[in-house]
Amino acid sequence: MTLPDPNLPWPICMAAVALIAEAERCRLKAYRCPAGVWTCGWGETADVTPTTAWAQDWADRRFCESLTLRTEQVKAMCTEHPSTDQLGALVSLSYNIGCKGLAGSTVLKAHNRGDFEAAARAFSLWNKARVNGTLRVLNGLTARRAAEAALYLRPDADEPKQAMPQAVAPESSLAASPIAQSGAATAGAGVLALLSQTGDQVQAFSGTATTVKSFAADTLGIPAPFVLPGALVLLGAVVVWQRLKQRACGWA
Repeated sequence: MTLPDPNLPWPICMAAVALIAEAERCRLKAYRCPAGVWTCGWGETADVTPTTAWAQDWADRRFCESLTLRTEQVKAMCTEHPSTDQLGALVSLSYNIGCKGLAGSTVLKAHNRGDFEAAARAFSLWNKARVNGTLRVLNGLTARRAAEAALYLRPDADEPKQAMPQAVAPESSLAASPIAQSGAATAGAGVLALLSQTGDQVQAFSGTATTVKSFAADTLGIPAPFVLPGALVLLGAVVVWQRLKQRACGWA
């Protein structure tokens, strides 16, 4: 793939410039992106109309100018000073989702509190677009977010290098997940309460709980002592089920 002119005064590392360029691709005549926005050059949308056409050198200069402006905007948002690669990844994300999107993103919030691992994971939250009016996960966006996250986490050149471990720990057991454990514990507490058939603890609740009991007993025909234990079982089961769905989709 042809990259933009490397002799231009790029404000971010060339790895980030190449990442954006590879994702955007340069087209010298206006086209509609998958989200239906008129685009030209290296993903430029400002002042682009259906009849827009550019020369290559103009497309490269527009790209460089856009990145320069974008980089200054991203720097202004960062209360935690970003490394060279972190800045490049954040600019790449901003170039795709806009400065407003980045400003309110989990990525930036995590970065500014110094939680870089959480920030890297949060890149993957931005992998959807509306196609023909329907919100869809796009493979291209998923791949781009993964590349940005990898760049974001890449150690700076002046950091000491570490050998890559060849014995990698297996994925964590779902049974060890604190969320799954809490769900199982909640469901277990509900089961024990149901088995005990004791209404003493139930009577200790008031307000909303009393209203729920009354509704369940009077409307659904469920005995009051079984309402809260049953709710605990249901809540715990939902938590565990959601955690299983997250693992099936590749979440930690």
